[in-house]
Amino acid sequence: MDPVALTRKDVLLRAWPLVFANAAVPLAGVVDTFVLGLSGDAGDLGGVALGAALFNILYWSFYFLRMGTTGLTAQADGAGNETEVQRSLVRALVLAGLIGLAVLLLRGPVASLGFAILQGEPGVEAKGAAYFFARSWGAPGAFGVFALTGFLIGLGRSTETLIIHAVISAVNIVLDIWFVLGLGYGPGGVGAATAIAEWTGLAVGLVFILRIVAARGGWRDAVFTRAALLDREALKQLVDVNLNLMLRTWTMIIGFTWFANAGARQGTAALAGNHVLLQVITVWAFVLDAFAFVAETEAGRAFGRKSVAALRRALRFASEQALAMGAVFAVLTWAWGDEALTLVIADETARTAAITFLPYCAAVPFLGAMAWIFDGIFIGATRGAMLRNAAIAAVLVYLAADFVLAPLYANHGVWMAFLIYYLARASALAVQYPALEKRLS
Repeated sequence: MDPVALTRKDVLLRAWPLVFANAAVPLAGVVDTFVLGLSGDAGDLGGVALGAALFNILYWSFYFLRMGTTGLTAQADGAGNETEVQRSLVRALVLAGLIGLAVLLLRGPVASLGFAILQGEPGVEAKGAAYFFARSWGAPGAFGVFALTGFLIGLGRSTETLIIHAVISAVNIVLDIWFVLGLGYGPGGVGAATAIAEWTGLAVGLVFILRIVAARGGWRDAVFTRAALLDREALKQLVDVNLNLMLRTWTMIIGFTWFANAGARQGTAALAGNHVLLQVITVWAFVLDAFAFVAETEAGRAFGRKSVAALRRALRFASEQALAMGAVFAVLTWAWGDEALTLVIADETARTAAITFLPYCAAVPFLGAMAWIFDGIFIGATRGAMLRNAAIAAVLVYLAADFVLAPLYANHGVWMAFLIYYLARASALAVQYPALEKRLS
């Protein structure tokens, strides 16, 4: 597809499968939370909140496998270089396997250090550790899925991406119900269910990749040569992009981990309530990321073809639809959130906390829409340094806001600062966008 010819209809048609694919990703976390909410207490919810916060430091640290692969694949595809398209996939899969193995080997020291830093009651930390160790078995599968879906999104293959995430979500939901409600495994069962689901998704994704490569003419002879895979310039670009994306992700993890820890400082009820609301936000974020993914693909193709017009078109059309969808989600959350939370949270203190701070949660889909779209544009352009610098600036603004607002307004201040964080993320990238166009032209 020629990026210059991109239309609003194109964005919508390509985004909708990704809406459901992305919704399936956090749906697993939502089911984890709600199953425990029905069967356990605030301690179980708090344990998963801490365990998930620690695991997410590992999990999202290596999300560059998805983002970097998308940008590099889209740019190679835009330039018509099928051999480099395939090399991008192979390099990403090898890197994912190595990182996954390292996580398994180092999970013990990471857990010891992480729970020494996070602030939680002893019983809550024990439940968080059970979740963390069970979940970590799925790390290689999860990182492999990052690489595969990054490749698929870079090629604009929305349907296959949807199916992979739907399979992961379905397996996770079934195992959650069985392990937690049926067998009573608690937080450890939640982690195990997710790990098994991630390996299943990897297997499904590999089948799709083999079919897509065959349909595009099969593997190129030059893909698997030592000289090609270890090409100095290609590896330099890969390291530069991925290192900056990893630093950017670590910076953002600091922000989200700070939010979880800020809730912990307000007590177990606030921690549990904030965690539930964060799952709702995560659903909306992943859904709206569907439009950012389209922006990623089109920005990558625009850079591959050196077209400023295509880049502007992708930004405009993706932004329009993300903002409109974010407004709809904000209204839905505000209007029916109380009833939904009452149905799924059994613990009264956690439920009361979640309902109290629901209005802040409802504002995020609209206020955060442009942060996600600008992320997509810069990721597709593989401008890792710009993303890194924007992330650092945004988290510094957030931490300053939390230091001021949390002591004054308690958990209300925690949420006010969190909303400021989303606005800071969008603003930090928006001011760099003119330089992005200048670099392309």
